[in-house]
Amino acid sequence: MQEIDVLLDDQPELAKEMIQQDERNRQAHKELKSFNDAGKFAYKHPFVIKQKHYKDSYAELTELRRTDPAAFLNEITNVTQNIRRIQSSLNRKKYKTDEEKFSWQQNLEKTTIRKQAIEDIVSK
Repeated sequence: MQEIDVLLDDQPELAKEMIQQDERNRQAHKELKSFNDAGKFAYKHPFVIKQKHYKDSYAELTELRRTDPAAFLNEITNVTQNIRRIQSSLNRKKYKTDEEKFSWQQNLEKTTIRKQAIEDIVSK
């Protein structure tokens, strides 16, 4: 234990990483407990949130492709342009606050997941 304390004192970024990993482990435990108890996920862990977003986007885009192929093609273009626009804004540091930056990063992640769903639909 003393060795760990010395290591954490010398490298505070390791302490931060340990705390983040502990939080993710707690979230995963809550997800599994919720699933075991109720048969449903709590949607707290980032992995489960991503899977839900992918599944919802996939279903929505599959239905859009079936009912309105032209709108589906427009969605492909829009998603690609949104990714490019958000990345450009992040790279140019146009954000004013850290909250705004975090929001843009979340939007980029959601849009990237949506693009993956589109690629999976098109590849079938």
